[in-house]
Amino acid sequence: ERQMPNYGDPKYWDKRYNEQTGTMFDWLEDYESLKSIITDLITPQGKTLVLGCGNAEFSENMYDDGYEYIDNIDISPVVITQMNERNAQRKNMTWEVMDVRDLKYPDHSYDLAVDKSTIDALLCGENAFVNVAKMMKEVQRVLKVG
Repeated sequence: ERQMPNYGDPKYWDKRYNEQTGTMFDWLEDYESLKSIITDLITPQGKTLVLGCGNAEFSENMYDDGYEYIDNIDISPVVITQMNERNAQRKNMTWEVMDVRDLKYPDHSYDLAVDKSTIDALLCGENAFVNVAKMMKEVQRVLKVG
C-alpha cells in the first residue's frame, strides 16, 4: 500500500531536496501564470516575501522580470543552501531558513506575500489549523496596510 508523503514534516523536505539536487519544481502556478496579478499589485520597487520557496523557479523569474526585492524563506536548510548558491548573482534577493509561523521580519515590511503551497503542507501536519492560523497571523503582521 502506497503511503502519502508527510508534507507536514520538515525532515521530509530536507530528504526530498537532498534527493533532487539540481532540479527545480514549481508547485501549482509558475511566475508567468501569475504575472498579470503581480503587476496589478506591486511596482518593481515593492518588497515581496515568498513563503516556503522550495526549489521553484518562481522567484528567479520574478526577479529577472524586474522585481528584485524578494526575500525567500523555507523550513529546509538544504533547499535554502541550494537556492542561495544557484542565485548568488541575483544580489537583491535573499534566501533564509525560517518558519512561516514565526517570521523574523518587522511589522508592515512587505508589499506582497506569495504562498503557492505552504498552507497545503501545514495542513498535512499535526495541529494543522493552529499552524495555518499562526502563519496567517504572521503574514498579516509583516504585510503593509492598504
